[in-house]
Amino acid sequence: MMSRLRVAAGSIFPPGWWGFTLRIWAALVLALLVAFWAQIDSPASAAVTVMLLAQPLRGQALSKAFYRVVGTLVGGVVALCLVSMFGQERQLLLGGCAVWMAICAYAGTLRRGFRAYGAVLSGYVVALIAISHIDAPQNAFDVTVARVSTVMIGVAAIATVALLSGTPHVWQRLVRSLQKTAAEVRHETRLALDDTVPTLSPLETIALSSTVFALTHQVHDTRTELTRGRLRAKGAQVCLIGMVTALSCCRSLLALMRQATIAPAVLALTRFDIHAPSGTDRETILADLLGRLPPEAPRLTLADAWRLERTASLIASRHISRKGLNTLLKAAPLGQVKTMSRFAFHPDRIAALVNAIRVLLCFSAAAALFIGSGLPNAATALSQCAMLLCLGITQPNSAAFGRGILIGTPLGILTAGLTSFFILPHVNTMMGMAIVMLFQVMFSCLLIINPATAAAGSHYGAFFFVFLGLNNHHDYNLLAFVDRNTFYLCAAGITAFFLILFLPPRPRRTRFRITLSIARELERQFAARSPSFTPALLSRKYDRLHQLYMLSQTISQEKKGKAAWRVCQRFISLADLTTALARLELDLKTARQYTELAPLADTMQRSLTRMKLFSLADHLPLMAEKMLSRAPASSGPAHVAAVLCAAGLEEVRFLLQQNGSALRHYGIGRRRW
Repeated sequence: MMSRLRVAAGSIFPPGWWGFTLRIWAALVLALLVAFWAQIDSPASAAVTVMLLAQPLRGQALSKAFYRVVGTLVGGVVALCLVSMFGQERQLLLGGCAVWMAICAYAGTLRRGFRAYGAVLSGYVVALIAISHIDAPQNAFDVTVARVSTVMIGVAAIATVALLSGTPHVWQRLVRSLQKTAAEVRHETRLALDDTVPTLSPLETIALSSTVFALTHQVHDTRTELTRGRLRAKGAQVCLIGMVTALSCCRSLLALMRQATIAPAVLALTRFDIHAPSGTDRETILADLLGRLPPEAPRLTLADAWRLERTASLIASRHISRKGLNTLLKAAPLGQVKTMSRFAFHPDRIAALVNAIRVLLCFSAAAALFIGSGLPNAATALSQCAMLLCLGITQPNSAAFGRGILIGTPLGILTAGLTSFFILPHVNTMMGMAIVMLFQVMFSCLLIINPATAAAGSHYGAFFFVFLGLNNHHDYNLLAFVDRNTFYLCAAGITAFFLILFLPPRPRRTRFRITLSIARELERQFAARSPSFTPALLSRKYDRLHQLYMLSQTISQEKKGKAAWRVCQRFISLADLTTALARLELDLKTARQYTELAPLADTMQRSLTRMKLFSLADHLPLMAEKMLSRAPASSGPAHVAAVLCAAGLEEVRFLLQQNGSALRHYGIGRRRW
């Protein structure tokens, strides 16, 4: 029986909950002490700041605090500008706030992590300052100063507790995750380089790639925890790129082993347990592999060249991963692999535009409803509605956020009423207040740290102090409490209605946009208008594939079918074709540097750019054979360049044939049919 209770308790109280609760409680008490001592007009805002910055890891709390300061300052300046220009014109002031919030929602949708939070924060701060005092614009400057002061107090409190207490570090968790994932990547590599036909499926490599790329949100937060944090964060990014590139090589090797026969000498040379070749870049490793081939080995086939090139790329990617992890741990210089840290995420501009329109229309409707009513607290409720709209619309699942508002608001108002009228009248000291707040923070943190209740918990924990109306001279007027919170309840209901029912993001729509971006990039590659093979191209590709995998997982769970995974695999292969073409273009550019290869490389480039696609698939093996036949006998740079070009041509040929039906079905590259 006791063991069952321990299991149940462990499921209700996640690991680290008690320490997380005590740290947030200490920061909350410190912020309230300073706010009461400084006689700030609204000490509740300092408590709200602490609860909004409640994060279980130090780097997360410090990073979010930084962007909260930046967003508050930017929003305060914009609010003062709008009030100074349109202080006497309600419609223009509300319109200016709506446009600015839409701009911030657009920017927040395009950004990642706490940068997105800072963007939307600068949007709703304008509403909190300008709209809350729409009838008294002369007080805007004083309100801005008070708002910035309370935010600074809350930020200082959370930062002080995070730095002085034993708050867990983001970078330590990131290192453990990287090391664990690196072991899984090595296992997948061993399977891909097995002599027999591997049992590993391409979807398994994509699942692991998605796991790897999901760690990118932790990388930026490490910069606030470590000395030379920018360099160490770049090292983590390099490590991530190295691992996902190695998994991409595994996927190519799996396809090769299923459709071609490799010479025994090449297989023996490219086994997982073979002695590692010298060098850290693909060209040097490939030259070493070619030099190890026995003299009596037969002439390389196209499949052999493809196997050697992908193996060299895989080994180089593992070197890059180790180099990046070493930089994260020891701040060692990155050297030539520094360029691999240039991340570029997929920008979903359509989703950003839709979110901007949602904020604009929803806020306009709420403004017409609240301001049109003419009631005293309508402006305050509208500013609350604006804040919830900005925070909720930019969420990946705004409907879940809206449902969290519907749960968190009534719960917070009920708890605030019980606290205000049954507990606080019996509390006469700050110590008593701290004890009361401890139970409140315990419940809030329990909700926040559980994923299933995080949306309701974050809303309940942060706005409990707003519902309570905590002030230097607390008001125990029941009618004022009911009047104020009735408007907050209406604002929550209206906001939740918009978030749940008005153009919420759907997994199928988002997946459609991701697949459309993959198809468009392949179209540009066919038209020779795509960017060259760079780390930015790679990171954008892996970001798309990560999102595509997660969306396919969600859709398959909803529909309980396999169609989502078939679409996922199809567009993964199309994305691989895009990067294979870009890499081949880079290899042909290198081959032009050698006299014996330059004419043939130019001819191949023209064929890749102009020839009909389905004729090109038949013509590519002939071009690859010509490239191998013109390669010098020695394993010098020209020979390496020829093998790289031949391997790239063979990979493009395979991917074109594999995706022929998909190209016809989706109409990709129609101009070159």
